[in-house]
Amino acid sequence: MGKEESKQVLIEELGIHLESEHNLPPLAARVFAILILTDQDGLTFEDCLIKRGASKSSISTSLNLLQQLGFINYFTKAGDRKRYFKVAEKDTFFLKKLNLSLTKIEKESEIIDKVSAYNKKFNPEKFHTNEDKREVYTKCLNDMTKTLQSTITKLKEIQV
Repeated sequence: MGKEESKQVLIEELGIHLESEHNLPPLAARVFAILILTDQDGLTFEDCLIKRGASKSSISTSLNLLQQLGFINYFTKAGDRKRYFKVAEKDTFFLKKLNLSLTKIEKESEIIDKVSAYNKKFNPEKFHTNEDKREVYTKCLNDMTKTLQSTITKLKEIQV
């Protein structure tokens, strides 16, 4: 399989992953995948249109959504009125993804604590029955929190 065929297969695979991971519409996920995999400095609206073969309004909607989510941004070139789209600067994509994961885990820990406190007070038998499982799960959440915080710190240091 040649470079272009490999790229198309990877765009589709990455697109499916991005759809699922970020709850993106299929076209927006494929446009984002194209921008991730391009070897060019940025792609114009027309480039995205040609590479995806979708309608102008659909491409426009997808690019606007990706910008609003902070996944991509655009720049212009002197003497050229076109906008060039590319993946957001300074690894903000990775930081946002890690921060979202961290927030999700923190919320999970908070709700586990609330359910546990409720059961301890109003359903002590259930509280004690689930104690070992809860401790293992809580430890996992705490370990993941520490790992995410450490990784976020390291990424921020790299960006400076």
